[in-house]
Amino acid sequence: MKSKHIIEYLALRCFITFINLLPQTLAIKTGRKVGQLATFFIKKRITLAHDNLKLAYKNEISLEERNRIIGNLFQTLGEATIESIIFKKNDIEKNISVNGWEHLEKALKIGKGVILIGPHLGMWELASYFFGSKLKDASTIYKSLENPLVDNFTIKNREKTAHLNLISSKNGLKHVIRKLRKGLMVVLIYDQKPKKNGLPTKFFGTTAYTYAAAAVFAQKTGCAIVPAYIIKEPGFRKHRIIIDKPIPFIDTGDKEKDIMTNTQQYNDYLEEVVRKYPDQWFGWIHRRWRIPGKILRMQQAAKKSINNM
Repeated sequence: MKSKHIIEYLALRCFITFINLLPQTLAIKTGRKVGQLATFFIKKRITLAHDNLKLAYKNEISLEERNRIIGNLFQTLGEATIESIIFKKNDIEKNISVNGWEHLEKALKIGKGVILIGPHLGMWELASYFFGSKLKDASTIYKSLENPLVDNFTIKNREKTAHLNLISSKNGLKHVIRKLRKGLMVVLIYDQKPKKNGLPTKFFGTTAYTYAAAAVFAQKTGCAIVPAYIIKEPGFRKHRIIIDKPIPFIDTGDKEKDIMTNTQQYNDYLEEVVRKYPDQWFGWIHRRWRIPGKILRMQQAAKKSINNM
């Protein structure tokens, strides 16, 4: 066990204890203020967010609008951190409303399972509590944290509140397929850049390598792809989950082409959502449009080979 892991874990426990001692209104205000102050210290992330917004919107939005989006985003991030600490089971019914539940119910009744795709938007962690409380044996794909102490604490803390079952992102393919064939739901947060592979689809008009998993699962099992997201609403600790109709799988018989076409469909949906709520999408502070390292190395090798001919 690394000493830094122990220090990080103890610091986290102290912070959580402190936050839980505060009244909820003060805790939320503290989170938003810390998020606001963070923009003065993480300049690289702020620069990245500006670069991403310029790449996505071109000249559609001004510098002032970019600053507003980024400022609101970091306040939301601070609030989301606090919510993950103070959220309790009774908050599910009290603080979260839902539109479109009938779309998910109808898709599940077909019996081929559901992949629910969604972005890192709003308080996405709270959505997992909601679905975990409403659906038996629903799951989500989970990437373990680097610090094993924090990872174990996070998992146990989530289990105290109704939460989705966790499927490790490492070798989780067979587990997801098994769940789908039982007619169950698996949540897939699909809006980040793949580390290794991915498909070169368009996102805001620019190539963004994207996970193909949702389309692959749909092609292999016939499961429904149901898009959904959660947004922060006006009012104290109020959130709304929006579940849209399933995205029909395009099947032309050309399997590789169909994977690409359907993955593009999912990106198009995500872009529509982000355009509606740009200041609630955390993708702006990640390298969403960066080419995965493995693919970049292949491209560089091919270019070098051509130049040497």
